[in-house]
Amino acid sequence: MKKVLAALLALCIVVLPATGYAAAAAFALNISAKEVLRGGEITFSGTAEDDVVLKIIRPNRTTFYMDVIEPTNGTYTATITIPETQDFAPWGVYNVTATSGSTTVNKTFSVVEGSGGGSNPGNGGTVTPPASTIPADAGDSTGSTIKPELGKDGYLFGSGTLASAANSAQGSITVELPAATGETGSALNFPAETLKTLKDKNLDLIVTSGSSTIRFPAGSIGTSDTSASSQVRIVVNTVLTSDAKNAVNQALQSNPDYVSTGIVLTATIQVINGSSVTEIHNLDKPAEVALKLTDEQAKQIHSGLAGVYYVNGKQLDYVGGKLEGNTFKFNARHFSTYTILEYSKTFVDVPAGHWAEAAVKSLSAKHIVSGVDQQHYAPNRNITRAEFATMMMRAVDYTGKAADAAAANPFKDVPASQYYTDAVTRAASLGMMSGYGGSFRPNDPITREEAVVTLVRTVKYFEVKDTGKGAPAFADKKQISAWANTAVDQAWKLGLIEGDGKQFHPKAALTRAEIAVMINRLMP
Repeated sequence: MKKVLAALLALCIVVLPATGYAAAAAFALNISAKEVLRGGEITFSGTAEDDVVLKIIRPNRTTFYMDVIEPTNGTYTATITIPETQDFAPWGVYNVTATSGSTTVNKTFSVVEGSGGGSNPGNGGTVTPPASTIPADAGDSTGSTIKPELGKDGYLFGSGTLASAANSAQGSITVELPAATGETGSALNFPAETLKTLKDKNLDLIVTSGSSTIRFPAGSIGTSDTSASSQVRIVVNTVLTSDAKNAVNQALQSNPDYVSTGIVLTATIQVINGSSVTEIHNLDKPAEVALKLTDEQAKQIHSGLAGVYYVNGKQLDYVGGKLEGNTFKFNARHFSTYTILEYSKTFVDVPAGHWAEAAVKSLSAKHIVSGVDQQHYAPNRNITRAEFATMMMRAVDYTGKAADAAAANPFKDVPASQYYTDAVTRAASLGMMSGYGGSFRPNDPITREEAVVTLVRTVKYFEVKDTGKGAPAFADKKQISAWANTAVDQAWKLGLIEGDGKQFHPKAALTRAEIAVMINRLMP
C-alpha cells in the first residue's frame, strides 16, 4: 500500500500511473535527467516485482523525499516537481536510493540553475552551476556580530562583512541566524577565504541558531581550499527528523540500558567550489556546543545519568557533556548526529540500597567505571594501580580541564599499547601519580593511602570545597606513611574519605566499590 510522507506534500509530488507489463521483472531504476532546474520535473521509473522504497537525500544530508511506490504490472514510475525555494531544494548533488526486496540501487542527480535559456534539463536544455562567489558586502555587521542575509541557497555573509566585524572583535565573531533555521536545517554560506582571516587574527567563529550555539575555535575548520571561488556551508538541525530518529532507535536496539530523550543535533560542514563538494567531518580543534532545552525537556532529564552520544551506526560513542541550568554543553571533535541519552546501568552485585550503588550508577553513566561484565561490577574486588590510573584520568577528562598534550612514558614496566598506557603516562605527566624507582607496578593492588595522595593531587581539576572539619582522629594514624600524612588530612577535610569511623587502614588494598565512592565525591 502506498505511503506518502505528509511533510513532503508541499514538494508538489505527482505519482503517475504505471503503464506496460513485465512479468517477473528484474529490479531497475531509471532517472529522466542528470540535472534539473528548480521548478522543473524529474521522473524515476523502472521494473520491480515488489514495492519500491524511493529515498532522496539533499546535498546537506537531510531527507528531500521518501515514498513507497507500488508497481503495476511489473513497472513503477514517480514524477517529482522540484520546489523553487532554496530551503526545500538547495543546489547540489542529490543521492537517490531505491530498494525493492533485497536489492538496492544508488544513483544521483543535480539541482542546478539555467545558463540563460531557462530550459528544463529534463527536456534537453543546457545548464551551469550557480556562481559560487558570495558578494563581499552580503549580510550586516554590528560590532563583532554578523546577521547574514537570505540568499538562493540559504543564509550568507561576505568577506567584507566579516572583515568589518573582525575590526571590532575581541576573541570571537558571532553569526546570528534566525531561530527557525535550527529547525528547518537551512544552510549558512560564507567565503572559504574568511577561514584564513579568522585563523590569522585568532578569532573564534560562533554560530547561533535558535536553541543551538556552536563555537568553532580559530583554525578548527581545516581546508586547503581557501580560494576566492570557494565557500563554506554549515547546516545545523536540532529537530528529531525521521532520519535522526531512525538512527537513534537503531543504535538503542543493541544498547538496552539507554533511554532516549528525543534531543538531537545534526550538523554538516562542506567546502564547495563549483561542482566540487568536500565534506569536512573532523575538526582540527574541538568545537564547543550548547543546546538550550525547554523547561519541560530540562525537567524530564536526570542530569546525573544524561550524556551526549555520537550516533555511529549501531554503536553509541560517549562524548560527555553536562546540563547547566537549561543548557546542555559538550565538545565535538567532528560533526554528524549527536543525541542526549540517559544511561541507567544496574549490576546484580550492586543492588538497590548498596552503600556504593549511587556512586557506581553515576560514574557508569559518565563512563568512568564499568562492570567486569554486563551483569557484574565486582564491588569487593581489589583494584590495580593501572585500573585506578585509568579511572582517574577518565574523571579528569570529564572535566575538560586537563592538558591534552602527549607525554613520554617514564616507566620501564608500562609497555606500549596496553589499555592503561596512555592513562598512566598522562597521570604521571600531570603530577597525579608517581612510581617507585622508575617502575609503576601497574598490576599491584593500589593501597588506600596511595589512592588518597592521587585524589588530593587531582582536586585542582574539580570543584571540591573544604568541609570545615578538623584533622582526622584515626586510631591507626601512626601506620600512615610519612609521604601520605598531609594528603590524608586534606582528603578528610575535603570530605573525600571517612574511614570505617575509627581507622583509616592505610595499607589495605582499595576495592572497586571504595574507589567509585571516592571518585564520585570529587565529581561536581
